[in-house]
Amino acid sequence: MLCFKKVSYRYPSATAPTLSAVGFSLSPAEHVVLLGSNGSGKSTLARLANGLLLPEQGRVLVDGMQTGDRSTIRALRSRVGLVAQDADNQIVSTSVLDEVAFGPENLGLERTEILRRCTDALAALGLDGLEARDPNTLSGGQKQRLVLAGILAMDPAYLVLDEPTSMLDSKGRSEVRRALHGLHARGHAIVHITHDLGFARDADRALVLKAGRLVFDGAPEALLADEGLLLAYGLMVRGEDELGEKRPEEGPATARPGEKTRAGGSAALPGTPAAQASLRLEGVGFSYGHDGPGGDGRHEVLKGIDFVVDPQSHVLVTGDSGSGKSTLLRILAGLLEPTVGAARLAQGAAGRIVPGSVGLVFQHPESQLFAQTVADEVAFGPENLGLVPSRALRDGAVREALEAVGLDPEDFGPRSPFMLSGGEMRRVAIAGVLAMRPPFLLLDEPTAGLDAAGRAFVHALMRRLAQAGTGVVVVSHDVEEFRPHARTHFELREGRLWRR
Repeated sequence: MLCFKKVSYRYPSATAPTLSAVGFSLSPAEHVVLLGSNGSGKSTLARLANGLLLPEQGRVLVDGMQTGDRSTIRALRSRVGLVAQDADNQIVSTSVLDEVAFGPENLGLERTEILRRCTDALAALGLDGLEARDPNTLSGGQKQRLVLAGILAMDPAYLVLDEPTSMLDSKGRSEVRRALHGLHARGHAIVHITHDLGFARDADRALVLKAGRLVFDGAPEALLADEGLLLAYGLMVRGEDELGEKRPEEGPATARPGEKTRAGGSAALPGTPAAQASLRLEGVGFSYGHDGPGGDGRHEVLKGIDFVVDPQSHVLVTGDSGSGKSTLLRILAGLLEPTVGAARLAQGAAGRIVPGSVGLVFQHPESQLFAQTVADEVAFGPENLGLVPSRALRDGAVREALEAVGLDPEDFGPRSPFMLSGGEMRRVAIAGVLAMRPPFLLLDEPTAGLDAAGRAFVHALMRRLAQAGTGVVVVSHDVEEFRPHARTHFELREGRLWRR
């Protein structure tokens, strides 16, 4: 049994505890879903479950072993497998088989036993036949199942999964959902941390954290049937978003591939300067890989794309995982050179995309964060562009950007960005780009990992930025979430951009 006995934990830089007197037990073969808004302590609980963190107060017990006991920590961690939110950050090997074997090898098992466990784990997760593949060539859903296979090969009794589907498209989510059903049927106890209420229906029991305290422990059906509870716990929002704006209603448009596609805008808010240039792709194609001896051939991702992003536009680009959405953003931001065609600003020095002219928020926020404090993180961009020559201007820019993404500057400014929840990291990453006041803002899956209130806030923020003069481009696999908010919608399919 996995037991939390009045567990409290406070990060060194935090002013308040992340978890306060949390107590519950997980029985063998039980499937529990853990819900809660961003910053409620879910990921901290996951790290406490297998001893990556130790309680400040209380105890965590795994089949009678205490996580703070160094003499049993190896056995304990083999009993509790932790799968973090971002599969890419957990993959360390150059082949699928080596990746799955990594954990059992570190347990000191015999070679024949390692191979048996790897074969069983790959079959259980539907990855048999891919043993020789480079993990980096897998889809998002396959990568997440690969990480699960690596944990499963260590034969843990308890699986703790921290938002394993937040970065996946609908196909990838379905793959992981089927995998979880299979793992539960094999007798593994599961703690599934998620913002997706749909997964609660799969569980035997629901737990809800709010501000570090366990506020619900009961049947998922009782929780899902009570809208008042869902609202009180921050698990859903009402019809209007957090900034109180109505969602726009707009019908779909159609266009042929190859046709010049333009994302139009509306008037800027009074007193807000709008960008004077348009962001353009002209006949853009892009291929990965290399020809010639030793090369792996070229894989064409984008084909002949003509695309114009005007100031004040709010554009959505959707497509399946691997369709080229992130590649398109990197070209628009000037981080990748097209294989053919050109990406440029219609005005400015020779049409170049210069630093500060296009802001990009990556899909994984932790890949953008590096400073010791949140305030330093947000200030880095404007300082390097010379936009904040005085300390007062710097502090003002940081405060304004953090407030824009709904974070209290006094609370979050001094904190380490690496001690934040995934959703808070994403807000800090957005704030760091907003602080540079770019005329164009590109966002790659900006609501992944955010709770209901956080998603509503980001949608409203994007619309307000577009109304104020910023050209906004969002890419996502989630059409249903983003389509009601954008003015213009395009889909990447087979390397071409289609207007929807």
